[in-house]
Amino acid sequence: MTSSDNPIRFRLVGAVILIVLAVIFLPWLFDGAGYEYMSGIDDPVPAAPAFAEPDIALPSERPAARRDTAPAAPAAERDRPVAELHSLENGEGARAAAGEQGGSAARQDVPVRSVEPDEPVQAGWAVQVGSFRGEDNAREQAARLRDTGWPAFIDDSMADGRPIYRVKVGPLAQREEAVKLGERLQDELELSGIVVAHP
Repeated sequence: MTSSDNPIRFRLVGAVILIVLAVIFLPWLFDGAGYEYMSGIDDPVPAAPAFAEPDIALPSERPAARRDTAPAAPAAERDRPVAELHSLENGEGARAAAGEQGGSAARQDVPVRSVEPDEPVQAGWAVQVGSFRGEDNAREQAARLRDTGWPAFIDDSMADGRPIYRVKVGPLAQREEAVKLGERLQDELELSGIVVAHP
């Protein structure tokens, strides 16, 4: 067998020689000198900021007496009985006199706002039952819902630069209530809706 007859053998020997040379010379070429140079750069790290220690005194460490408090009474004065309380009639008279003097003026200055029990929920959940490009179609759908007793309203917004009118029923405070409302709308009016956050 001649050397020209087996070219695969020559290729394998050549590959082994190249691998051995790479194992010998590549570590010498890439000895990490560049890495050592980069790691030698000192990044200036700022010093830790000095925080002032909060002046928190525990109750046991606080001063015993403050300047604006009266000194403690002697034990003999503390043991004396307290004067009898005034009767209830005297207290009512004092309250009535105080009410005539300052109470009426204070009541006139403060406006009283009555809260209506039927005030709608400002935020919560609603059931969206329709989405229309035309405002007239949305108004018709909302009117049909209102005629059947459902609290419907129209939410208008922009989508793709064009107005879109969404007909919603609600709003309700709890999501579970809105889900039940959607099921009732499906059962009674055959309107499928989705529960959405309001507003």
